[in-house]
Amino acid sequence: MNEKRRLTPVELDRYSRQIALDELGFSGQERIRGSSVLVAGLGGLGSPVSMQLAGMGVGRLRIVDFDVVEASNLHRQYLYGSSSIGLPKAEVAARRLMDLNPDIVIEPLTLSINSRTAERIVWDVDVVVDGLDRMAPRYALNRACLKLGIPYIFAAAITTYGACSTIVPGRTACLECFQGGLDDERLERCAVVGVLPSVLGILASIESSEAIRLVVGLEPRLANSLLLCDVWNMNFEEIELRRSDACPACGLSTSPPLKEAEIIDLCARGGKRTFVLEQSDDLDIDLAALASALTERGFTIDMIGKLGIAVVSSSGVRATILESGVVIMEGARDEEEASALHRTLNLPTFHSARPVSAREDGR
Repeated sequence: MNEKRRLTPVELDRYSRQIALDELGFSGQERIRGSSVLVAGLGGLGSPVSMQLAGMGVGRLRIVDFDVVEASNLHRQYLYGSSSIGLPKAEVAARRLMDLNPDIVIEPLTLSINSRTAERIVWDVDVVVDGLDRMAPRYALNRACLKLGIPYIFAAAITTYGACSTIVPGRTACLECFQGGLDDERLERCAVVGVLPSVLGILASIESSEAIRLVVGLEPRLANSLLLCDVWNMNFEEIELRRSDACPACGLSTSPPLKEAEIIDLCARGGKRTFVLEQSDDLDIDLAALASALTERGFTIDMIGKLGIAVVSSSGVRATILESGVVIMEGARDEEEASALHRTLNLPTFHSARPVSAREDGR
């Protein structure tokens, strides 16, 4: 955790309603102010989680998402509004959270979470909170947290159902102990079967509560326990978990993670087939130079943001290029066309030479 310091008069007023809680008090609020939390994913879970943690005064909040805002997000992702459509989620979220609480540090990242990036994304935080919608990045986070000894709060939701558990490395069952070996291609997606916003709100609040318990030094309520809920029928059940000696991530004999796809097929979004092309390194692209070069090569600029730009090719494919180097291709016929267009962008040549301290995104 960051160095503890006394609360200012402004902070005492801002957090007065939670300082009044016997469970927190002044010392608890000081611990919250000195903590650092990663929220992985800024969708239906990550939006309310990050707003609650920012509002409660977590001193440093790192938020990670490689996606852009869509109209279909707005019924449940309250960080965004209609004017945000098309912009990088991390960019819009950072602006909204800083407006909510300008006294904390927000670190927005547009990286894709995978086995190559997970450790450097989580390495210096106190707690990791899950706001993801796919198992592959969850497995990467789980293993990074196990290696670095960082608590990881898992949650997932679909239709009216949800699940949540807090994983403490070396003490509790890890994610692969109780939900290992799942293939994202075979799992239902909320884009197909839907999701009720209220189940997301319940799970997000539970995650926030578990994160606060951890940063103030209390035992998490869901350690070695999996909470299952069906909000439509108002059913809640808790299942006891145990570490598995056969677990490939934390067992007696570990094994490599499942193979990760280099291109993520998001199926149809807005009526167009969409692919995400990940980047193993944070390119920190000079977006202004990239936009100028692509314009000269016949691309049409469709959006310019702080953390990303969107261009349209002569064939009508829309490519959103994030500062990290992640690219979202909308309208490509197949993976081959998406990959071919990605190669023509030649993104490594636009790597920024700016020192980390000069970056505008707060990292």
